[in-house]
Amino acid sequence: MDLISGLPIHPLINHAVAVLVPLAAIGALLVLFVPKLRSKYSPLVLAALVMSTISAFIATQSGEALAERVGLPNSHATQGERLSFVVFTFFVLFSIWFLLERSDRIKTSLSSLFKKILNVAIPITAITSFALTIIVGHSGAEATWKDRIAQSQSGDLQDLTPNASLKSNTNGSISLSISEIKTHNSKSDCWSIVNGNVYNLTSYVQKHPGGAAVIANICGKDGTNAFSNQHNTASKPNNVLTGFLLGPLNATISAEVGQKVIQSPAGSGNEESDEESDED
Repeated sequence: MDLISGLPIHPLINHAVAVLVPLAAIGALLVLFVPKLRSKYSPLVLAALVMSTISAFIATQSGEALAERVGLPNSHATQGERLSFVVFTFFVLFSIWFLLERSDRIKTSLSSLFKKILNVAIPITAITSFALTIIVGHSGAEATWKDRIAQSQSGDLQDLTPNASLKSNTNGSISLSISEIKTHNSKSDCWSIVNGNVYNLTSYVQKHPGGAAVIANICGKDGTNAFSNQHNTASKPNNVLTGFLLGPLNATISAEVGQKVIQSPAGSGNEESDEESDED
């Protein structure tokens, strides 16, 4: 399951990870190095670690589900898996330490070397968990916003094609030039360039699972970087995109094809609802 009330669970659960993991890490370091805090606060740290481990696991699984739906950058997914593993290791080590502190019998039966290993391993995993939480959060924010901000701040496409400002020629055809793409720059008339091909995304703006703003940001622009960063070579998004193809950049198409609003490929418009019904 990757949706709750129609919204992706992944960014929601990420907020829990971003809060719980740093709190657990700081709490573990405090109870480890300040003995007077142990009896009162170590159970709270353990509880935070339990919730952190569960949240990190859900974040990893929901991220994979979200990647199937709208794509997810590989670097962010890899960092998220590492965080989940490190937090789990942190939880296991702290749990052992907690049991040692609560049971004199277990404490006396274990060698001092093992206790020293725990006193070194727990701070390492705590600090690593804290750092990875920041790294994963940054990579996720970068994947979500970097290209959208860059697209909103980017200048106009530079047209290198002679006489490309002519929208159509005398025989009723349209040149897929940069100047032509620039005229289709709104949600109600949206063309974009991806990997050297021109796509009419008008009918898909409101149907995009990631929100209309994602497509609106590349209307009348070259959306290659935004698409590649979000979807890379994922088959489903690339198959959907193919259904909106007008032709290669600078190719000539008929005016009739150019003026036609291409409908979403079969299944793409209901893609989200179909997946939800399967999950139910």
